[in-house]
Amino acid sequence: TLTGHIGTVRGLAMSDRHPYLFSVGDDKMVKCWDLEQNKVIRQYHGHLSGVYGVALHPHLDLLFTGGRDATVRAWDIRSRQAVHVLTGHKQTVTSVMANECRPQIISGSLDTTIRLWDVVTGKTISTLTHHK
Repeated sequence: TLTGHIGTVRGLAMSDRHPYLFSVGDDKMVKCWDLEQNKVIRQYHGHLSGVYGVALHPHLDLLFTGGRDATVRAWDIRSRQAVHVLTGHKQTVTSVMANECRPQIISGSLDTTIRLWDVVTGKTISTLTHHK
């Protein structure tokens, strides 16, 4: 049992390349757990409210999170620095994922849009708007 969040845990992502589990929650926290030691080894600070989505890039040491502050954040896993703060959604970002074939982040929001972001530039590539 891993304890440490002081609110609901909203998302989990497991690394395929490291013995790490990432968790996000209502407490604004993004935590990196070392599963060999069963403890938090890194925390990522920057979201202004609850964090709902989390994903890892399959080939790069990048972590992506999305939250109630309507932002998507790209983090360097090791340095804990925000590489990009992606703005454009108007409401809570509920899901994020990394595109394995292209350097893209994909996010879904309560604003009924899906955004495709360029990992390198941090800019929106396109916005999909046909959800009701």
